[in-house]
Amino acid sequence: MKNVCYECYETGCITEKEMYDIAQFVTVKKYDVLYTEELPRFRKQPLKIYALPYDDQPVKIYNGTGRMGLDLGDKQRKKLTDLQKQLSKKFFDDFNFADELMQTEYTALQFLSLFEKSDNFELIWVRNSGTNHAIPEGYQFIGYDISYPCDYSGSFSIICDCMFVCRWHGCDEEGVLFLPEFSNLNANGLFDDWKSAYDYMVKYLSEEWSERGEYCIFEIFKKLNR
Repeated sequence: MKNVCYECYETGCITEKEMYDIAQFVTVKKYDVLYTEELPRFRKQPLKIYALPYDDQPVKIYNGTGRMGLDLGDKQRKKLTDLQKQLSKKFFDDFNFADELMQTEYTALQFLSLFEKSDNFELIWVRNSGTNHAIPEGYQFIGYDISYPCDYSGSFSIICDCMFVCRWHGCDEEGVLFLPEFSNLNANGLFDDWKSAYDYMVKYLSEEWSERGEYCIFEIFKKLNR
């Protein structure tokens, strides 16, 4: 397995590109919160396919990168500790500082705690497949996702957008094209093995309507039993 990313643009051809390392924490919205927020939109034009919002409860959970993480414009708490005030000032002076905070669980949690609705979010840890960055203590591998390169707030995932919560290109309207891949997703809505993730990416990008760009196959880790 190599540390690469994959580019696919207008031609539809997939090319490998040497990848810069990404190994960091990411803020993501808890899936039950995201599902509840998105359900009214999907019920206006119901499509009972894959795991798109339809019923009161999701038929399958997605725990990857594409879950609308915190935004620097989200409302902050009125009362902050001195440390939180320092962090707040630093990342508003330099938006790139938010990604620096994602290098340790402690600072990532401090960042998360700045915001009023922080209870709606959680942390995951991601690394490029093909790398061996040390896994944070207490975090366990939950599967492979395919997404744009991540920052502090996650990223666009072709698993999420195609089979869970469509925001951009979505999926085939009949909901049959990716049924084999959908059935192969684990309890976290991710692939258990790298090859399945790669094969799905190739199949997805072969469709003319698919979202083109630069993709990474990420290993996703979550702190369980918190």
